[in-house]
Amino acid sequence: MLKIASQQPDFHYHSKCAFHHICHLTSDDILRLCRGDRSSVRILLEQLHIFSQALGLHINAGKSSIYFSGVGVSIKQGILQDSCFSEGSFPFKYLGVPLNPHRLFASQFSPLLYKLEYAIQGGMGRHLSYAGWMELIRYVLFGIVQFWLNIFPMPDIVINQITCICRNFLWSGNTARSKSALVAWKHICLPKDEGGLGLYAIKARNRCFIAKQL
Repeated sequence: MLKIASQQPDFHYHSKCAFHHICHLTSDDILRLCRGDRSSVRILLEQLHIFSQALGLHINAGKSSIYFSGVGVSIKQGILQDSCFSEGSFPFKYLGVPLNPHRLFASQFSPLLYKLEYAIQGGMGRHLSYAGWMELIRYVLFGIVQFWLNIFPMPDIVINQITCICRNFLWSGNTARSKSALVAWKHICLPKDEGGLGLYAIKARNRCFIAKQL
C-alpha cells in the first residue's frame, strides 16, 4: 500500500531515498520516510488509516513519533497537527542501534559497551581456561561488536575501549580488572598461520564494512 501510494504526484521522497524509491523500512517497528511537506505526510497517514479500517489494528499515537530535519516551524506544526504524533529527537533507537543524521559521538556508543559488559558479567569466565575465554570473545563479544561495525564508522576511542574490555577478559576473565598481557593484542589478532589466534582487528574490519557501502 505504501509503495503504491508513493507513486502519487503529491508524494515526494526524502532526498536520500529518492534514487531507490524508499518510502518505508519494516522490522518490529515501521519507519516511514518522506520529504518534510504536508502532502507527503498526509498520503502516508491515509494509508495507515485505511490499514486500520481493514484490519482493526490501530496506530498507538503515544508510541509513535515524527523526526524532522531542515523543516520550517510552520510546516512542522502543521504536520504534527495532522498526525497527532509527538515530535521525537535524535538520536533514537531502531533495530537496537542509535540513529542520527550526523556522525555519532563517542558517548553515544555507550549502549554497545554496556552490552559487552552485560554479556560476560556475573563471573561467567571465572572457571574457564584461556581457551574458553578466547572462544567467548570470538563468538559472543565480537559477535555483538560486528553488528555495529556494519553500520557505523566507529571512533578510535570506542575501538580502544572495546579492545580494553576484550583484552582484560582474555587475560583475567574479568573486564574490569587489568592484568599484564602475555602477548600483545596486535599479535593476538593475527591469522593463525601467522602465529596469532585469528581474532580480527576491529578498526580494519570496520573500514572494510563501511567501504562496501561505497
